[in-house]
Order: sequence, then C-alpha cells, then structure tokens
Amino acid sequence: MAYDQIFSALSDPNRRAILERLRSGPQAVGALAQHFPISRPAVSQHLKVLVDAGLLSIEPCGARNLYALSPQGIDRLRDYTAALWDDALTAFETAAKTREQEINMALDQIEDIEKTLVVPVNQDEAFRIFTADLAHWWPVQSHSLSAGKKALPKDVEVEPREGGQILETLPDGTKSAWARITTWAPGQRLALNWHVGREEADATTLDVRFLPHPAGCEVHLTHGGWTALGSQAQAMAETYKSGWDIVLGHCFGGACKLRMAS
Repeated sequence: MAYDQIFSALSDPNRRAILERLRSGPQAVGALAQHFPISRPAVSQHLKVLVDAGLLSIEPCGARNLYALSPQGIDRLRDYTAALWDDALTAFETAAKTREQEINMALDQIEDIEKTLVVPVNQDEAFRIFTADLAHWWPVQSHSLSAGKKALPKDVEVEPREGGQILETLPDGTKSAWARITTWAPGQRLALNWHVGREEADATTLDVRFLPHPAGCEVHLTHGGWTALGSQAQAMAETYKSGWDIVLGHCFGGACKLRMAS
C-alpha cells in the first residue's frame, strides 16, 4: 500500500477527527456520527476511506460493525515518519559536520599575534619587571576582570614557577586566575595558558621570550592557539592584536624605561 494513500486519507480534517475519536477505543458509525456536523452517510464514507488506507479495521459486533485503529496501518505511518526523522537527523549531522569543518578551516587561518619590543634593561630585569612587578605596570583599570565591574582589583600576583598561576584578587577578596604558567625560565622565557574570564580548558597560548639586544633586551611575544575560542576566535584575536600594543608596548615598555631612569 502506497504511503500517498495514507496521507490522502489524512488530508481531510473530518477523517483526522475520526482517528482522534477512535483513540479511546472501537466505535460504531452511529456513535461516531453524533460528534460531527455531517450526515451519517458522510461519516460512513470517511470511514471507508480510512479502512481502504489501512488506518482502520472493522470488527463485527452483533448486528453492528465497530471501527478501530489498525495497528498495522499506524505502524506503516510511524515507520514512514521515523524514516523521515532519521533522514532529517542525518542531514542535520552532515550539515553540522560541514559547518564545523568550515569553522576549523577559518580558525586555522587566524595567524598568531606577534609583538616585538626593545627595552633599555637587561634580560633578567625585563623578566623580573614582566612577572614580579606585573601589578605595578599592567593597566588593571581597563584590562582586568575587576574593570568589567567598574572597579580595581586588590592585587595581581604571579606565582613564580611552572604550574603556577597569574591571579587577580577581586574587590570582594576572591581570586580569579588569568593564566597557568607552562614554562618558567627567568631571564629567558615565560609561557602561559591564557584564559582570562574563561575556563582553563578554553585557554589560548602566550609565549614571551627575552632575548639579548645591544640596547638592552628584545621582548618577543607570541599569542596563538585561537582554535580554543571557537566562533569567538576571530573577534578575540582582533581585540588582543590591538590590546597587546597598549599592554606590552606602552605599559610594559614604559615600566622598563622608568626602571632604567631610576
């Protein structure tokens, strides 16, 4: 039996209403006709269409026939809609995978941010200012979690070891991590899993190297790992690209110049 016969039978609202009535159990045509504003012969004709479509069965009961839902017909309808549902899920899964691939391709094209700065202090001093003195030069009034609440942090501290963290003490005294230190090499390199305001599992990577330079120290900063941010990666990368100019170039560079002047 073709599915189009089933759906043709269901196209009429009276026939759909008959099926709803029969959900409670078998009924004779007379009992059904009492609930419809159409004649009994019209109800009988609708019942015949539903029987021919396999959606109803006829059960003799004395001098009357009782009409009941046909499990076989309903199963065929269910199988058809289940197949449609499976196809829809497959199509959705395919579309989702395609979209994920497109996003990953776009993320792979986001270049690492690289900033280079020459400061008038040696490597050891530059490293010390960048870490131990971070609370003194970092622009916490604009670049901190507290700033998002229009407040200043009580402190920002760097735990001086691999596995340590950069921690901001919020106005209420609680601490929130900015980063996890993955490499701690005084005077040479500081590497971090950077996750300000996010879970550590969503961290980007920050690598700061301190290199010898005739004028003092060349600081080379690389910020990458943008795939961790998913759909927000491009916007965040653009924000950090200009942000590091302020934080590294103006603030850290200024702190090193003041140290040299003193």
